[in-house]
Amino acid sequence: MPLQLKKNFKLFAVIVIVGAVVILSISSTNYQKQSAMLREEIFDKCEMIALELKFTREYLAETIALANLEHGEEARRLMPAMAGNEIGKKFYNATGYQLRQISSKYRNPDNKPDKFEEKALAEFEKDKNLSEYKGVDKINGQKVLRYLTPLYIEEACLKCHSAKETIPEFIQEDYPEDRATDYTFGDLRGAISVIVPVDRAEAEVKGHLIHMTIITTIGTIFLVTFIALAMNVSIRKIDRDKK
Repeated sequence: MPLQLKKNFKLFAVIVIVGAVVILSISSTNYQKQSAMLREEIFDKCEMIALELKFTREYLAETIALANLEHGEEARRLMPAMAGNEIGKKFYNATGYQLRQISSKYRNPDNKPDKFEEKALAEFEKDKNLSEYKGVDKINGQKVLRYLTPLYIEEACLKCHSAKETIPEFIQEDYPEDRATDYTFGDLRGAISVIVPVDRAEAEVKGHLIHMTIITTIGTIFLVTFIALAMNVSIRKIDRDKK
């Protein structure tokens, strides 16, 4: 192989390697940026979902109080906690998002907080101005995003959460191990917890970027090859002209 062709081949190889490194670096940065944007978008959705359930609970509690409904069997489906549980089940079936009401002083064992939720409740207890707690977690090996917003005791809540002997009889009968009593106005009751699987969404972002990286790399190689061939043709022509 002529000396000049060897030099051109080495230059070609260096350009391809450098180009590949640059492309991979850009793709990695883009993936991190898009993943961060995706998470923020999901957290924004979680906030709206949690607030909607929170306001639904408040509306139900106020409606029961204004209508002077007895807290008996007939009205139990309208009670905020029970309505919230049913809404959460329907919401999960429709979207795959888990929507829970949790408390360290739970009445229904299904509302017992997990470790992440316990940390959130501890933070809400420390700081009454804290309006949300969020982060990335893993549940059964699956990456999920977690979002919680606090719930505080309102006046209408006290009919079911004040002294144990004053709450409706059917609650005392249904929940003999009830922990959700002896609250006062303004106490932290618990939180609304939203859990969103994120693996699939991040995999789609990653797959799209891998696809674009492959196309860009191939295009770069073709471009560099074309330039290298054009340079070789020009060099040979110059050499012939000199002779």
